[in-house]
This record gives sequence, structure tokens and C-alpha cells, in this order.
Amino acid sequence: MGASVGIPHVLSVAVGWSWRLLLVGVTAYAGVQVLALLHLVVVPLIAALLLTALLRPLTAMLRRVLPAVAAAGLTLVVAAAILAGVGYVVALRAAPQIPALVDQLLTTVHQIRDALATSTSSAAGRSQLLGIDTTITNWLHSNRGQAVAIATTGAGYLFEFATSLVLTLFITFFLLSDGERIWSWLLTPFTSRARTRTDRAGHRAWTALGGYIRGTAVIAVVHTVVIGVTLLLLGTPLPLPLAILVFIGSFIPIIGTLVAGGIAALVTLSALGWVPTLILLAVIAVEDQLEAHLYQPMIVGRYVRLHPLAIGLALVIGTVLAGIIGAIIAVPLAAVVHRAWPALLGHDQAEP
Repeated sequence: MGASVGIPHVLSVAVGWSWRLLLVGVTAYAGVQVLALLHLVVVPLIAALLLTALLRPLTAMLRRVLPAVAAAGLTLVVAAAILAGVGYVVALRAAPQIPALVDQLLTTVHQIRDALATSTSSAAGRSQLLGIDTTITNWLHSNRGQAVAIATTGAGYLFEFATSLVLTLFITFFLLSDGERIWSWLLTPFTSRARTRTDRAGHRAWTALGGYIRGTAVIAVVHTVVIGVTLLLLGTPLPLPLAILVFIGSFIPIIGTLVAGGIAALVTLSALGWVPTLILLAVIAVEDQLEAHLYQPMIVGRYVRLHPLAIGLALVIGTVLAGIIGAIIAVPLAAVVHRAWPALLGHDQAEP
């Protein structure tokens, strides 16, 4: 007490919160570093959880006529066949077109720069345009080498991911066949009251995760089909890698489809001109509005009710911490915490 004489109460409270927040920040940073070191295990584990949430309804349906192990095995065979087909398309069909896609984007950037420079009379404006063009061009050139490597050694890249894929499928099999027992075993260290709360929170989290992943997958397929067919009808070059880009981008809320669609629009502009580009942009705008006002509320909204500000912050944090993978898992992770936290604190007594 004597040491705090004369110190304002507000300052004392601020100091107390400061060291607590600093400790939390250091702990979180250390946890992220540990997870980064164990990424060969952490990434397959996360992928297995997402894959299990996606495939769980199929396993539940097969369990009506098959034993649990057989149902999980058959589900995994179906998933492996689909993944193999996607891997074939990406590695042998889409990957060789990536360098051409980068070159097409470079051509588009230069054309836009020249058009804007012609309409800009001031030297300062032309200098700014040149600076923007140089930045974009340097970024594309710096990543083109990696794109060429993917295109020329796609099979090698698939081989490098083989271990992670096998581990992912291995974990997924046991989660599908014996997930309830695994969850019960994880609850054994808790006391009776804490076990009840944790069990309720776990079920809430799993419901949110499953609803989000399955709903987002459906929305991604819809976006890919609609925009992919539009690209084919318009005659846009490289429709396959652009459609795959739209599919991946659809798993990133708010901005994913717009960014992927914007890249497709740039390629269309360079190859076909303004009219097809405006048609494509109109289709992308309609799809974005349908997602915001129809797809998300009807398919995902029942399970995930996050404010757009929370989604935006989660995207930024996830992207900063883990790049594209962080951007994809940030929103489902936020939804899981949002649904599980009240139950974990005992504020939600209703059964999921």
C-alpha cells in the first residue's frame, strides 16, 4: 500500500491491465510460434477437422446401413476420389496455365496504365501511375518464378504434400468412425460440472463449424459454376484456373469472391475488351449480392451470426498470422468461439 501512495487510481488500474495484456500477448505469440514449428501436424489436424465437419452427414447416412468403421471408410474413399480428381485438374490441367495467366495480368496492367496515362495531363499523375504500375509489375514478376515452378513440377509439389494428405485422411477416418469416443476421452480430466459445460460448448462449436463449412462449400460451388460458365460463354482465356481461383476465394468471406472475380475481369478486359468485362462484372456483382442477402442468411446464417466488423477483424488477424490459410480458417474459428464461449461460461443452458 505504501508504495502506491500518491499514484492516481486510474494509472494503477492501467498498469495492472497493461502487464496482464502484455502477458497474454507474449503467451499468444509463443503459442503461435509453437504451432508454426509443428505445422506438419497442426495443418493436417485442422484440415481433418474441416474435412470431418464437411463429410459427417454422409457418414451419418451410411451408418444407418453399415457399421461405423465401414461407413467412415466408404466416406473416406469417396473423399479421396474427389480429392484425387481435384488434384489431377489442378496439377495437370490448371497449373500449366498459371504462367500464361500471370503474363495476361501483366499485359492488362500495362494496358490500363497506358490508357490512364493518356487521359492524365499532369506530370504528377503520370508519375503516380508509373509507380503503381511498377509496384504491381514487380510483384507479379517476383511471384512468376514460383508459378512456373508449380506449373513445371506440379507432380513434385503433390508429392511434397503427400505426407500431410495421408495424415489428414488418417485423422479424418478416426474422427468419422470414433469421434464420439474421442470426445468423451478428451472430457475425462474435467470435473462433473466442468465436463457438462465443456461438452455443451463442444457441441455448440461443432454445430457452428459443420454448418459453416458445408454452407460455404455449397456457396463456393455455386459461385464457381456461375462465374466459370460465364467465362466460358464470354470466351475468356484460361477459364479453368480462374474458376479454381473463384472457388478458393469463395471460402474467404466478403472479399474473396470479389478479388478472384476482379482478377478474372482483368484477364477478360485484356483479351476481349470492355463489353464482355462489364457483363462479367455484372454477374460477379449479382453473385455477391445473392451471397450477402440470400446464400449466407439461408445456408450459413442459422449457424454463424457474426457482425461484419467481427468478420473483417478476424480476416485481418488470420491473414497476418497465417496468410491465405489463416484467412480461410479465421471466420469459422471466430464462429466456433462465438458459439462455444457462452456455453463454456454456463450462460447457455439449452441443449444444441
